[in-house]
Amino acid sequence: MDETVVVTGASRGIGKALAVALAHGAPAPQKVVLVARSASDLDAVAREVQGAGVAAACVPADLSTRAAATDLAARLAEHLPAPATLVHNAGLWPSRRELTGDGLERAFAINCVGPLLLQRELLARGLVRRVMVVGAGLMVKGRFDEARTPTGEDFSSWRTYCNTKLAFALATRDAAAAHPDVDFVVLHPGVVRTDLGARPGLLGALLRLAKRSWETPETCAARLRDVLGRPRWSPPGEARWLFEGTEQPWPAVADDETTRRAVRQALSRALPSEVAQAGAAGAQPSAGAYGPISPER
Repeated sequence: MDETVVVTGASRGIGKALAVALAHGAPAPQKVVLVARSASDLDAVAREVQGAGVAAACVPADLSTRAAATDLAARLAEHLPAPATLVHNAGLWPSRRELTGDGLERAFAINCVGPLLLQRELLARGLVRRVMVVGAGLMVKGRFDEARTPTGEDFSSWRTYCNTKLAFALATRDAAAAHPDVDFVVLHPGVVRTDLGARPGLLGALLRLAKRSWETPETCAARLRDVLGRPRWSPPGEARWLFEGTEQPWPAVADDETTRRAVRQALSRALPSEVAQAGAAGAQPSAGAYGPISPER
């Protein structure tokens, strides 16, 4: 276990449960850095972590814009004296199309672009040793459209979540290829009883009823803590796919070269220009893809 673990989306659900589980684990990290939008909710989680004898730092942030993600990286750097484990857990299952200030569909920004930019900035500073992406098995239903998905022109209250989680998973595979010295993994956490995808009205009531049979965030967090305790997740240059805690082959959609090329093309436009351009012919990304920029920036 690294001395420091950064958990995004740490104010509730899986993120909160994971932060607390890490603090009670053996071995436990020396410090857990908590990231989410609500400062007051983070403070409550920090008290639980500290109550277990582990240091906690709260970094309130929103990943919905490029400026916010870059700012978050700078603030996180103050809490990371040595390379840490970054757990990408923050996510959004949208109920309506909404554009961010950058002109991107909100779920695409929060589920993919913001985390990638945060990660890229931290990699540039040499502050990340391992990256865990809490993905979604529903990415198998993704149908990513490089022209329409980034701005939500193909918005669906169901498939948009699948599309954006698929995009981040594929981008993570490219990041792993570009950074063989960093250990990457993408995993489906399980079917977990959280507020993700909550809806009002009758549909929301039915969903809450169905969720009663789903596993608790605490059960999921215990499994994730065990995965975090493994000495290595993937061979250098790769990001393996785990279904819950068990490695499985990547789903067919994640191996589809047309889809992978579409995601690269979309991200080359959505991210700042320092991101390496993946070739339109499907060339593998260069060593800087979704990764280092000059530390001065």
